[in-house]
Amino acid sequence: MLTAVSGVIGALVIGAWVVVAWGSRRRLPWLLTPVALLIVVLVAVGRPGWALLPVVALVAGSFAELVVGSRESPAVRTKDPDAPLSTERWAAAVAAPFRVALAEPWDVVARPSLRRRYRRVLERQWAVTDRESLLAAVDGLQEELHSGPSLDLVVDLRAGIAKSRLPQDQGGHSTGANVRLTPEQTDRLRAVADSPEADETVIIGAFQWWKSVHVIRLVCAGASLDWLSPVETQTLLRRVASDLQRRYSSWHQLSVAFHAGYLLWPERGVEGEHGGADRVWTALGLLTDDPRSPWNLLPWDMPLERVISEGGVASGQEQ
Repeated sequence: MLTAVSGVIGALVIGAWVVVAWGSRRRLPWLLTPVALLIVVLVAVGRPGWALLPVVALVAGSFAELVVGSRESPAVRTKDPDAPLSTERWAAAVAAPFRVALAEPWDVVARPSLRRRYRRVLERQWAVTDRESLLAAVDGLQEELHSGPSLDLVVDLRAGIAKSRLPQDQGGHSTGANVRLTPEQTDRLRAVADSPEADETVIIGAFQWWKSVHVIRLVCAGASLDWLSPVETQTLLRRVASDLQRRYSSWHQLSVAFHAGYLLWPERGVEGEHGGADRVWTALGLLTDDPRSPWNLLPWDMPLERVISEGGVASGQEQ
């Protein structure tokens, strides 16, 4: 009886460990393989009591991985550093901060291991629960970007205050409340905008186009959840990439707009906070400065690929 009970418990614990190890981004959980094998051997030879200690060790190791692994520091990681240039790879680089914040490879559009996280974020931030609501959210964002006014973000570097406004040729009226910045945020904005120390104000034009990143995130989620076909995914990513290449002239300009827009994003505290540190903000710094960053390696003005339709016919024009 004891052997049977120990076998069931051991099987459940080993199964849970395999799931944790398989889903982990680190190799450390697999170092517990000898412990799992020891449990199997002890139960098999009729020593269930001796199996208690390795069972406890395996449970403790799996729990520690769940805690430590989830708090892994942001890191620039690439699944395939030698992959050829493509529209999907370029678009994935645009939204890289949100993958780098999780220490996930930035160059993978469909990431099934993130399905649970995508479902949670989609429902909480976008009220998206299925394919139809996903497409509606994508269309809504794109309509907002194309039909809304082009906004400037004015940053008072001395006072540490940022506010959006219409361009001066459109009246220059403020369009939102002032946002108080921390000294670290102010210093970062000065640095990424290449503003001399003597300057008191930085004006970042068309900063709202950073929201295209959210379209890419929604598309990556749809691809990961099998709500979008490969052709739909490529078509939407190409559309966003084309818009961004027309609005900005370099990764540097996107970086500045991303930094500025992110600070005004209402969901920033929910999405970026983990353990008291804003991981997306940290990821932005890594992508700006790290020589391995796609923002420092990929050509901004790369020609975009044509999209092959389901029937095998190319659509769209190459740039």
